[in-house]
Amino acid sequence: MAPLAFASTPFHCAARFVLAAAFFLFSAAADAKGDAGAKGDAWAGCRAADPDKRIEGCSEVIARGDKEIKPNRVAAHVNRGGAYHAKGDYERALADYDKALEIDPNSAAALADRAAAYRAKGDFDHALADYDRLVASQPKSPAAYLGRGGAYQSRGDLDKAIVEYDKALELDKKSAAALSNRGRAWRAKGDLDRALADFDAALKLEPKSAQAYLNRAALYQAKGDLDHALADYDRAIEQDGKLAIAYNNRGLTLHAKGDFDRAVADFSKAVGLDPKYARAYLNRANAYRGKRDPEHAKPDLEQALALDPNLAAAKKGLDEVTKQAARAAAAPAQ
Repeated sequence: MAPLAFASTPFHCAARFVLAAAFFLFSAAADAKGDAGAKGDAWAGCRAADPDKRIEGCSEVIARGDKEIKPNRVAAHVNRGGAYHAKGDYERALADYDKALEIDPNSAAALADRAAAYRAKGDFDHALADYDRLVASQPKSPAAYLGRGGAYQSRGDLDKAIVEYDKALELDKKSAAALSNRGRAWRAKGDLDRALADFDAALKLEPKSAQAYLNRAALYQAKGDLDHALADYDRAIEQDGKLAIAYNNRGLTLHAKGDFDRAVADFSKAVGLDPKYARAYLNRANAYRGKRDPEHAKPDLEQALALDPNLAAAKKGLDEVTKQAARAAAAPAQ
């Protein structure tokens, strides 16, 4: 049988640490001018949580050009860039952040968000260059070090990442994000005891954080402490029942305990929340195979490969299931 495909919790991103404060300052400037009607609607759209609405609203603001004051034009480009980033369109996001920095080279919001977009794109050198500028301009900002640590960690420079998280914690001892990210770095280095200490500390600061429970659950899972892992996945789901990865990873824990029926149910919940979650289909296929149910496993393996043609475990699993079916068909009737 193909090995279980463990999916770790997502890495915390501290990209937009100054955007909220900056944006409210900018939009207040627009409101102070007495914006109303269509103009006010455009700013409302530019503040919207929905990326498409934000793109539409910010585009209207940007089209006004010099009719808007400089901080508002920066805010519109930063917010539209954030919307493009949320949609995975990193090139357009970067173009907006570039424009914002052209208007105001000292915009910390634009610099932080451009760094995050470079990081999401996998361009860690450019991300680190932006974080270096950010740290230079805001040496007392814990979030600047947190962001740079994340870029180092994404690049695989765990020791450098830990140094950055240490600095962030020197500046803010109550940074749950820095503790969580440092815990992930310790875990990646194989120092599970230090990782657990950081995750415990983060949970003391944020006892209702689903992500914090996911971090600790994944660590317990790595240590083979399945009961504690299961309890933390339960708590994560209690805090946020819409995290596909929580159901996927709880399903892996249940699989490891031999509870295939409940594992299938959790993987089904994961793909219901995220139909493009290739590894959850693979994991459900493995659970079906554990139940001696290759007929249900095969379509899940096919779906996993359709979503991720490079998923080696799915290729191997599908080959095994196909050969198993061929042997069963060729066997003489009893």
